[in-house]
Amino acid sequence: MRRNEFVVWYKAEKFPDSLALKGTDRLVFTADALAHALFTTGRAPVDTADHGWTSVFEWLHRVALMPAYLRRLPDGRIARSDLARELDRSEKVALSYAVGQAMTGIFSTQLLDVRFLMHVDRYGVQYRLTAAPKTKSRPDLFGQRGNGGWIVAEAKGRSTPIDAELKRKMRSQKRMISTVAGAPPEIAYGCCAYFEKINEREWLHLYAVDPEEDEPEAIDIRLNPDRFVEAYYAPFLAAIRAGEPVPGGGSDYLTASFGPFGVQVSVLRSVAERVRAAQDGMMPGLHSDVLALLPSATEWEIAPGRFADGTGIATKWAAAFDQDDWGGVDEWRW
Repeated sequence: MRRNEFVVWYKAEKFPDSLALKGTDRLVFTADALAHALFTTGRAPVDTADHGWTSVFEWLHRVALMPAYLRRLPDGRIARSDLARELDRSEKVALSYAVGQAMTGIFSTQLLDVRFLMHVDRYGVQYRLTAAPKTKSRPDLFGQRGNGGWIVAEAKGRSTPIDAELKRKMRSQKRMISTVAGAPPEIAYGCCAYFEKINEREWLHLYAVDPEEDEPEAIDIRLNPDRFVEAYYAPFLAAIRAGEPVPGGGSDYLTASFGPFGVQVSVLRSVAERVRAAQDGMMPGLHSDVLALLPSATEWEIAPGRFADGTGIATKWAAAFDQDDWGGVDEWRW
């Protein structure tokens, strides 16, 4: 186990047999992959992402939660810091929400071959999404797999163990999106990240389930593939503009640094140029052009801090994650 790697055990139920995702297994991923998942699952709307710091501030706020409140145990598993245990209820909810979103992103990219993953709220206006009037339930994330199919995910986060009732609700929950770009999603699943203490040790777990039936009032996501890709990369380009340029980031990549946060953001130069051309009016063909520019890869993280979507997130969080301040007592009172 490398110093930059984490281990999270998950239980998956009711997924298609072709995915071989039944039972209990473990996810192994890096701090860079965690930061990337936090970036793509953010909620800042695309129009402000195109015109300034809005999405960058939103992302920096959420990534700062990870080294502040999460710790890497000696065996790679994730625990909360003592500081996290001292948060009040609303602060714990915010942390759990961010962890749940990020871990659903990790599950999607690592196990479901999702290359482009976004928050539904972030692009809801553009895609004319309307939640069913008789239900408060709605999906959080959607994205496109390497084979061109679509996934939809509802992310949950808990600072305490989940009980049988929540698992039952997740197993029986109906799909809230019936089609994406005119086709039923290949996978529409719920994922809950939660902390549980076993033998005096607390660590992060995942529970994921793919329900089988559509909600009668499920919505359709109508989108243009070219605008979908432009929307995916817009926040990365905004971050490149907002950060401090890194001349040595590699000739193939544009790279910007956010020094105090210990984070660098990169985008393949060829992808950035094509997306910028689309933003200037050359939109037709963007989806197919970007796919042709992406590296051929069988793994999500193709090199340290470099990902199959042509972007990069590099972190310097090891010292924070490895602090020995995760042994406090938690009474699980909420």
